[in-house]
Amino acid sequence: MEVTDVTVIGAGLIGSAAARHMAEAGVAVTLIGAVKGNPTGIHASHYDEARITRQIGTDPIWSDLARDAMNRYGAIEANSGIRFHLPCGHLRCDLPVEHPESELDLVRAVCRRHLLKNVELSYEDIARRLPKFAFQADGVFHWEPEPAGIINPRRLIRAQISLARRAAAKLIHGVVVRVEKRGTTFAVRISGGYTQFSKKVLVAAGSYTNKFDLTPEKLALEIRPETVVLMEANEDLSSSLAEMPSIIWRLDHVLDVTGVYVLPPVAYPDGRVYVKVGADYDRDVSVGTVGKMDAYMTSSGSARTRELLVPVLQSLIPRLAGAHVVTKPCLLTYTPGGFPMVDEVATGWFVAVGGCGKSAKSSDQIGKLASDMIQGEKWTGYSRATFQATRMH
Repeated sequence: MEVTDVTVIGAGLIGSAAARHMAEAGVAVTLIGAVKGNPTGIHASHYDEARITRQIGTDPIWSDLARDAMNRYGAIEANSGIRFHLPCGHLRCDLPVEHPESELDLVRAVCRRHLLKNVELSYEDIARRLPKFAFQADGVFHWEPEPAGIINPRRLIRAQISLARRAAAKLIHGVVVRVEKRGTTFAVRISGGYTQFSKKVLVAAGSYTNKFDLTPEKLALEIRPETVVLMEANEDLSSSLAEMPSIIWRLDHVLDVTGVYVLPPVAYPDGRVYVKVGADYDRDVSVGTVGKMDAYMTSSGSARTRELLVPVLQSLIPRLAGAHVVTKPCLLTYTPGGFPMVDEVATGWFVAVGGCGKSAKSSDQIGKLASDMIQGEKWTGYSRATFQATRMH
């Protein structure tokens, strides 16, 4: 019976990053992940082409995670030969500080923490820099230059897996349905009957963590469905938006919408170029079982969310009026503390789950934290208590 050092369950953004960090440190790693269209009906969080990456935000810990991950983008690209990062910059628009829902003080505190100077701009500054966008006149803006921008999550995963395999990690395509501890060895059972054995195990299975027998106890994870809206940008509009940054826009003039994120034009596998907008709104959708999750992820998402977000994006970029619209579903995993759970839940049994809708940009650092923990390395700049796992009551 072959026993590897660590089995990583979940070959998504966090799992693939953790596997790479461990493999490059000389740990014998087996990475197990489902492929799209698998018969078990397991899905990635979202089969998209772009996520925002930036330091500016409302929380200093998330900002630290992003900073540390972004600092390694260049090395990952260079070493893998896979480009996944577009440093187009990032723009955040906030409500004024006197507004009851303003987050401006939090954003300013993060900017001070990271010594981000001269990044706060006026409405007039933005109107000159981005004349094609229709923000509210009382907005307060922060501009973050490169390396902020966007990343392609699917390419990032390919890069991480490529580097992990180059460092002798083993990749298995499959769905793990059960983890059992037998003495000092873990038996990781994969659908189809194969069992992988290892000394330690890392569960990075995202929304499916509690849907199978992967942890000693169920974790306090909330699964939230979210529909993103893609509006096609024709060639002329794409060209005119060539300098568009990624955007987070806090607003108060649309009922039931307090804020959205918007990504610049990106080419998708269907051959079209889309501007993407999203927000956390699918409260009309139930995804309580694996079957319901599969049904949702093979649908076009929530019609209600489409109705909410299409007008918002058209109001920001008026030239998108009448554009072809596509909607896509995704599954987000939230934790009670608002940070990923990166913890040892039993001896040799580790988890790295709960991206809270913010982890793509920071996934390499989250994976590194998991890797360091498994190897017994001390964390620098992060508290274990922040990422402690919470059991379901």
